[in-house]
Amino acid sequence: MKSYEEYLSKNQYSQSTITVHKLRIKRFKSWLKYYGITAHELNYSSLLKYAKYLQTEKNYERSSTNNELRAVKLYYDYLIEKEELIDNPAQDMAIRGKRIKVISNLLSEEELEDLYYSYDIEHYDTFFKATKLRDKVVLGLMVFQGITAIELYHLQEEYLQLNKGKIDLPSTRRSNARTLKLQPAQMMDLMNYTTETRHYLAKKIQTRNNEQLIFGTINQMYSITHRIIRNLKKYNHKVISHSQIRSSLIVNWLSKHNLRQAQYLAGHRYISSTEKYVQDDLENLHEIVNNFHPIS
Repeated sequence: MKSYEEYLSKNQYSQSTITVHKLRIKRFKSWLKYYGITAHELNYSSLLKYAKYLQTEKNYERSSTNNELRAVKLYYDYLIEKEELIDNPAQDMAIRGKRIKVISNLLSEEELEDLYYSYDIEHYDTFFKATKLRDKVVLGLMVFQGITAIELYHLQEEYLQLNKGKIDLPSTRRSNARTLKLQPAQMMDLMNYTTETRHYLAKKIQTRNNEQLIFGTINQMYSITHRIIRNLKKYNHKVISHSQIRSSLIVNWLSKHNLRQAQYLAGHRYISSTEKYVQDDLENLHEIVNNFHPIS
């Protein structure tokens, strides 16, 4: 297999550019070694840390940082061609000039899970107990799959694949369809809801749309999610809104996956919609790296 230098030459880079790229990769590998990370272990969150290092400790300007990141991207393209990797963590990485407001009051993955586990569904009244289970099913879709109220409205029972542990989220005018994994914590509540509670609620409210997983109009979907948010504040005072929960989940996804993968999970039609969750000016980069992309 060709060397990295031969790979660059094959792609018609000049000798002077090849020399510079090799120096950049040498610096990159030294940084990896310092933090005990192998090139094959690098993920998007680690790359954010590297970008922060270049800007804060090496005092690189934004353009210089992007040049370093482009060299890293080329290096990973080379590793992919060698069939050593299948994904390029630097594929969509760039430090942009546009200043983006810091997304504040984000919830960690553990806090999102705690909201689900803590949500109480006990009630002495059969109807209210049924609606509380329905609400917990909706909460699970919010904190684990990032579903929106509009997607919830279009969600049909047939999209749920309990036997495969998956769910198909529908496309809307603003989002793409996607198939996401269900979390084990959701399975029992979903099973109870679909086998018993959903049929009980269908008869009780005399719904005309029997295909919906969660019965109701679009306005009723917003009412359900708003009620859930009010209840969640009892468990965690940081909870503000449905959009805050979804933003937290997307930022958490970005700590584990590259930009394209996070775009798919979120159902964003455009990569720019996902990019806004990567707070990529220097101050915001520092905020995100410290809070959500630690390197142990």
